[in-house]
Amino acid sequence: MIPIARRKTKIATGLAILIVAGAAAGWYHYHHLPKRFGVVVPGRLYRSGRVSPAELATVARRYHVRTVLSLLDPDAPESIRERRAAERLGLRWVNVPLRGDGSSTPDDRARIEAVLFDPHAAPLLVHCAAGANRTGLAVGLYRICKQGWSLERVLAEMRRYGFEDQPRHANLRAALREAWQQQNPAKAGKAASSPPP
Repeated sequence: MIPIARRKTKIATGLAILIVAGAAAGWYHYHHLPKRFGVVVPGRLYRSGRVSPAELATVARRYHVRTVLSLLDPDAPESIRERRAAERLGLRWVNVPLRGDGSSTPDDRARIEAVLFDPHAAPLLVHCAAGANRTGLAVGLYRICKQGWSLERVLAEMRRYGFEDQPRHANLRAALREAWQQQNPAKAGKAASSPPP
């Protein structure tokens, strides 16, 4: 027969282990964020890579996100699960599918900007698979058009989020350059007329 003090110690130890395990599971569930999650503008715009339904619930709860702008294929199984999760959470889910290299058309960019610049869409999460190229384009458009960032500053931030800046990204860089030129016509004209160094 086990002495009463020893039995109480075993029960207390078992309960402590259950409490710690439960707290750890709760902490993980509450704090688990998607790959490359970042705050672009607090309370307004967030960015990330692919979002699982559980991660979307965490982001929605923690950052009060109302709108999700997905830049992925809407028919991919992950996108279908994400769209259903967004609906269950009462979030607006918008899709503008782009290629993985971040290349886009003027119409694609206009659709992205319409969501990003809509004050009723905020707080907003924009994401792609890795959170680097397509998401970098979207956030770069916001930074240039709404915050007056330079192209160099946008590209530096993109690199911090995993953008590799390869030749295959020429369309993405050109799109950001065009956005910057539209926002800065005097500077763009001066740069175009200056002889190369």
